[in-house]
Amino acid sequence: MGVKELSAKLLYYKRKDVQEAICWSAKNREVGFRFAGSGFGKRPDILVYPNDVLELVKKGVSSFHISEEKWTDPLLLSPSMGRAEQDELRKGWDLVLDIDFPIWEFSKLTAHFFLRALRDHGIKSVSFKYSGNKGFHIGVPFKAFPKKIGDIYLRTWFPEGPRRITKYLLDYITKITENLIKEQDGKIIFDNTFEYSFSQLAQELNIDPKDLAYQSRCKICKKPRQNLFEVEFEYVCPKCEKRVLTKEKKKIPVCEGCGSIMNLYEHSKTRCEGCGGSEFEEINMFNPFSVIQIDTILIASRHLFRSPYSMHEKSGLVSVVISPEEIMDFDKESASPERIVINDLRFLDDSKTIPGEGKELIIKAFDYKPVTSDNDISFDEKKEYEIPQDAVPAILFPPCIQKILEGLEDGKKRSLFILTNFLASSGWQPDNIEKLLLEWNSKNKDPLRDVNITSHVRYHKQRKKRFPPPNCRKYYQDFQVCFPDRICDRIKNPLSYSKIKARYTKKQGNKKK
Repeated sequence: MGVKELSAKLLYYKRKDVQEAICWSAKNREVGFRFAGSGFGKRPDILVYPNDVLELVKKGVSSFHISEEKWTDPLLLSPSMGRAEQDELRKGWDLVLDIDFPIWEFSKLTAHFFLRALRDHGIKSVSFKYSGNKGFHIGVPFKAFPKKIGDIYLRTWFPEGPRRITKYLLDYITKITENLIKEQDGKIIFDNTFEYSFSQLAQELNIDPKDLAYQSRCKICKKPRQNLFEVEFEYVCPKCEKRVLTKEKKKIPVCEGCGSIMNLYEHSKTRCEGCGGSEFEEINMFNPFSVIQIDTILIASRHLFRSPYSMHEKSGLVSVVISPEEIMDFDKESASPERIVINDLRFLDDSKTIPGEGKELIIKAFDYKPVTSDNDISFDEKKEYEIPQDAVPAILFPPCIQKILEGLEDGKKRSLFILTNFLASSGWQPDNIEKLLLEWNSKNKDPLRDVNITSHVRYHKQRKKRFPPPNCRKYYQDFQVCFPDRICDRIKNPLSYSKIKARYTKKQGNKKK
């Protein structure tokens, strides 16, 4: 950090109103102190006294981060604490939606759409703050939700609750955007304000124009193809090659002919979400999900987000609280430290929240069951998805990833998508991902252009979102890279393989000793 930057930070954090605003936001929350260039300090920690803000900055703290969850005593938290113990310690949680999009205008539009969706469900106490860089944080206080739904106490429904709410809102927004997003004369018009052609938008996002549109629709009801699938299970005997096709999944499938344990394969039939039809026709209809995005990584146990009025290391701007009506007209320059004016606006202020005003949203989200597909990239909602701190070594990669890395004739573009998501989710850094992908590409028959590899990694890095690769198995069977072993029978996603194999290898090593 240069002398000039340090001087600007000290001058900003020296303000009493800034110190008090940050402390107010940290009440009953776990706090993380980020040190410039060296990550976060020791956790858990708290922030109680306004004067501590400036003293911490003098010691090298560059920004302040707080938890979505509220705790009776944050200092009792520990990495070894189980789910039940966390539920006992948790007072509640606030809904915090992280809008972060490469194109600034779309960040504002997405925030605008979410505001409309929340208000459509009767929620008035919605608060907004600029993230300090490329997006916004949208907050709804826990007080807005009922204490209990059925047999579930809402304070324990974390992170499943906010994740389910987010998925429901995304689906709802794609339905209300029919009047907000229009196609006209080959162009896409957003809220009668921003206008792009398919090629312009694809260029801005650095993706293929085909990725902006639904590629097919139902021949019967004419709705865009939604990913609803009918699953069938095929059991194949490795010895006598007997095959059994069924809709029931067996725990231990035994061949009736020779008594051997049979291999399992999953097959799916595409069905229309609207009418259940199975015939589709080609179309080129704009897909709102291609530009309406939200960061779900934020929704995880003990995950932290930037505190209101904390500065951002990269931009030098402040995570300022703004009125919902200011979103579309908000200018980043107004978040410069020297221009910050702290008024009565507070992020996640529940002093005027009507208890239970979010009951309709909770009930609809609770009942919402999103459709899944054979290329569904989400984990089971009950499992927390976290990126490991250390990169997973190649020796622990699952058979499908190992097979892809040997080089391919077909499925190279799909494999590029799989490998990038797998490696990024396994703790690999972008430079190492690019190096491995270029090595892999050189082994392919008719390899992809190197520029396709580098641009794909660059786009993935810019998005800063980390998604798991597609679930097993159909997606991998289609281009013949699925060769399951015993561990594969216990997992739904390739990422789980490495964790199980690491434990198994460690156990075997202990036995040898």
